[in-house]
Amino acid sequence: MSTAAIPKARYLPPKEAGSFRQILQLYETRQYKKALKVADTILKKFPDHGETLAMKGLILCFSEKKEEGHELIKKGLRNDLTSFICWHVYGLFYRSERNFEEAAKCYVHALKYAPDNTNILRDLALLQCQMRNWEGLITSRKSILSQRPNVRQHWTGLALGYHMVKNYELAENILSKYEETLKEPPKEDYEHSELVLYKSMIIYESGNVKRALEHLESVADQVTDKLSLMEYRAKYLLDLERLPEAVKAYTKLLRRNPDNKEYFFGLEKALGIKDDVEKKKALYQVLAKQYKYSDLAKSIPLSFLSGEDFREAVRSYIVGLLSRGVPSAFVNLKPLYADEAKVKVIEEVALEFLRTLTGTRATDGTNGIDNGPDMDGDSTPTTYLWTIYYLAQHYSKVGEADLALEYITKAIEHTPTLVEAHMVKAKILKRKGDLVAASESMTTARELDLQDRFVNTKAAKYLMRAGKTDEAINVVSLFTKNDAHGKGVADLHEMQAIWFLTEQGEMFNRLGKIGLALKRFEAVKKIFDDRWGDQFDYHQYCVRRGTMRAYVDLVQWEETLYSEHEYTRAAFDAIQTYISLYDTPKSARVAAEFEGLTEEERKKAIKKAKRERAKLNKKSETEKSANDDDPLGKNLENTTTPLEMAEQFWKPIADSPVKVPSWTWGEEIAKRKEHSAARVESETTDTTA
Repeated sequence: MSTAAIPKARYLPPKEAGSFRQILQLYETRQYKKALKVADTILKKFPDHGETLAMKGLILCFSEKKEEGHELIKKGLRNDLTSFICWHVYGLFYRSERNFEEAAKCYVHALKYAPDNTNILRDLALLQCQMRNWEGLITSRKSILSQRPNVRQHWTGLALGYHMVKNYELAENILSKYEETLKEPPKEDYEHSELVLYKSMIIYESGNVKRALEHLESVADQVTDKLSLMEYRAKYLLDLERLPEAVKAYTKLLRRNPDNKEYFFGLEKALGIKDDVEKKKALYQVLAKQYKYSDLAKSIPLSFLSGEDFREAVRSYIVGLLSRGVPSAFVNLKPLYADEAKVKVIEEVALEFLRTLTGTRATDGTNGIDNGPDMDGDSTPTTYLWTIYYLAQHYSKVGEADLALEYITKAIEHTPTLVEAHMVKAKILKRKGDLVAASESMTTARELDLQDRFVNTKAAKYLMRAGKTDEAINVVSLFTKNDAHGKGVADLHEMQAIWFLTEQGEMFNRLGKIGLALKRFEAVKKIFDDRWGDQFDYHQYCVRRGTMRAYVDLVQWEETLYSEHEYTRAAFDAIQTYISLYDTPKSARVAAEFEGLTEEERKKAIKKAKRERAKLNKKSETEKSANDDDPLGKNLENTTTPLEMAEQFWKPIADSPVKVPSWTWGEEIAKRKEHSAARVESETTDTTA
């Protein structure tokens, strides 16, 4: 753009123009104070210069003066609507607010006045990734690539766009053209290695597995990630049904890592025995001897064996674990508890082993089982302990709480200092519904090992479920950075301790402290919103560093973010709470508190409520911080739009490609919104009449 075409509001003399360029440099290096001083010197002479006003406003936004900064940005834009800098700055402001749609609109306006500006195109491309606008990304990346074809990330960025719209042919062609620009493919270069593996992945996803394998073998010397190379090759060979080669490939992978379940399953398919129980049994007998320290080689057969074969295998497996005193024996066998027949066999085997250890007889007057090679009487008190510990977990799982409690009591009597035994007892009591006794048992476990963060966490969780608010906070604060009040709750917000926030929210709900409950649920939502927003930084980083395979995995994971149990649990709690606020207005809740009381009792209750409210108000004023002016959630509890607040929790779940049982709550919200709209319309009609 020529100087003559620049509007007067944008024109600056050479000295001030140099100062403006200095502002841009200082902003890039985050020297905000110096930048503001330079901006003020320009504005003294040219108070209506739009671009300087916009830049000053943007800097103020990053200096914690957001409202003042926003006003300056808008003023700058009004003074110069044809300035691409003003529009770009406004886009940067919206991006900082994570209002990506508005930011994208501003960038599009900026490109009208500077269609070839690489910085704006790059920022727009990042927003298009964030909003999953892959078609728009292709257009932006094409423009960037045409300007700077010598930069690898511009080629991979365009290939990514085509990959995401499943145009695999063009994605592959883009990467191939980039490779043609290289005089010689670099060796032992991680970024180039990732590029060729990404290309292999694209060819494979296109359905041409044979060519994917040919490409992979042709670039093998350029790949530094040898494990991925081996895994891709094994998968391709298996898909092509080149089974002898696939067997060798999976055998090599198993030698490298015999604790990867997928390698075992891949070997089964390569040998063609996936549905042949006898052959699989023989295979795992060989693998168990070959990889004697691999738990999977022994546990996988338990999933497909049945009858006497299963009994023999599970007996060997359980006895091996309990003899070695493995505390996680029950966790290893837990997946089998979906099969009732196998559960019965497991119980019989565990009881037989226990009778062998104690020398007792079975109920029919015979010995439980003969002392085989695994049960030769060389048992120790530790073996007996872990056996009854296992049986306690077993009976708790199958719903026989009294029997489970009996076994875990024996374990505690045997070894009173075993932390795990007290924890299992707490879990059994929790399942029985005795939350207070469960919290006491978990507290005992915590006191046996005061340095264990996990047990401390469990103790705090059980205390919250028992309604012991203050005690729970004191316990969890032992492992956090204590805030100004000596308790680490604020720190747990910063640490994104979702388990704590959810448990505490549910506890406050049970205690009738609706505002605090909603405060915690909103905190969980903010954590997930932050996780969604935090991916923004990776749209540029991964393309620049060439880690495209990891980036694609990240994008796919983010798509299912809001369907994770941690979010849905808190979301459904919040939705239910907001719906109850709509169904029962504050006046009705207050009236319900005094229902059935005599006049004298009612007066006393009102006085007590006033004292508690005053106490809470005082506490609220004390706990106010610069970032939170409503620590007790009063504004949330008194919201006039509870259905809209509930919908904010529900919508991310409804939009997730992974469907979870959320439509019931969506229907509940929709019915009430429809009823509310009908009520407003009726009231309006009556008023008009």
